Amino acid sequence: MRIGIDIRDAAPAHPGQQRYLWRLGSWLASAGHDVHFLSVRPQPDAVPTPDGATLHRLDRLSRAELRERVARLGLGVLLLNPERSRRYRGVRANLLRSAYGTEHYAQKLRSFPNPIEQAVRRGLRATPWVLAERRWERAFYEARTPPPQVIAQSAYMKTQILGSYRVPAEHVHVIHNAVDLEEFSTAGRLARRAEARARRGLAPDTLCLLFLGHNFRLKGLWQLLRFLPDLALTGSGRIHLLVVGRGTGEGQRRKARGLVARYGLQDRVTLEGGVADPLDALAAADALLHLTWHDSFGFVALEAMACGLPVVTTRYAGAAELIRHGTSGLLVEPGDRDEIREAVRALADPHARAALGEGANEVARAHDEAQNFRKVEALMERAVERSPM
Repeated sequence: MRIGIDIRDAAPAHPGQQRYLWRLGSWLASAGHDVHFLSVRPQPDAVPTPDGATLHRLDRLSRAELRERVARLGLGVLLLNPERSRRYRGVRANLLRSAYGTEHYAQKLRSFPNPIEQAVRRGLRATPWVLAERRWERAFYEARTPPPQVIAQSAYMKTQILGSYRVPAEHVHVIHNAVDLEEFSTAGRLARRAEARARRGLAPDTLCLLFLGHNFRLKGLWQLLRFLPDLALTGSGRIHLLVVGRGTGEGQRRKARGLVARYGLQDRVTLEGGVADPLDALAAADALLHLTWHDSFGFVALEAMACGLPVVTTRYAGAAELIRHGTSGLLVEPGDRDEIREAVRALADPHARAALGEGANEVARAHDEAQNFRKVEALMERAVERSPM
């Protein structure tokens, strides 16, 4: 097949959506397909592309020139992320992969628990620019005959997609995300644990809870910082919260520092900022707290599970579908202080923590990249047959 893949960061260094797409394209190229990475954002001058793959830099083209360039490629399949694809308006895509949310991230509204702020945010969604973005997004799903095939990263997202767009249910396929089991493993984490904790000054008996994410509000950092003083009442000994992520901007970073100071958490919270190697943070941790208000899947949860770490997450994360509560992880409501306290109390027991970690690792091993890539390849073949370009 001649395959096009929309990508925002060529050869991305950090795990997540873009790394997944790059590795998918690399695997497809190694399987003999003619792969074309399409980028509408500036990329580094030198990008080592995999054998059998080509990177097309489209950032300086007008919309008309971009449509013409894509048409000339003669693609059999074009895999596009419809939520961030306004530059591709008018380009036909027969395979969509919803990566973030629907209707211009409508799900993110729940991350504003204050009713007044939520009402303001809801009003901002009615501005002409946002309404235009939503129309463009909707067009990728609906303005096609035959309809495109759609990858939903979770059953949660399939429900969201079917509730937002007029797309046949049989065209929406749940393919959970995958993890690189060579990079993320229990053995790899344990090999780095002592050094990673010593460098951060974590005592052997300290329970290190890890927050790993860039959008502090959406991923639940605000309520976690507010609840942390109460977690000392669990009788679990010393608890330390390691926050790894750069925030969405200085405003979020400033708020995080302010909450740490307000609640007197300077000795119990480390705001580490972004890191190049997430495994280094996972190695230092005893558990991952992913208290997200919305996540179409949540790569970080699956990566932590592959490392044998217990994961506490919410039912608003697609990755929660892989977790059996109490066996391979713990599920809580993102704003429920009591449920979060009980989860941390459970994590304080090293035997329970080990059992949850083993259960998590077993689940993660069933979601390796090769298996995932073969499912996507099969769906691409179906797209060529049922929804040709």
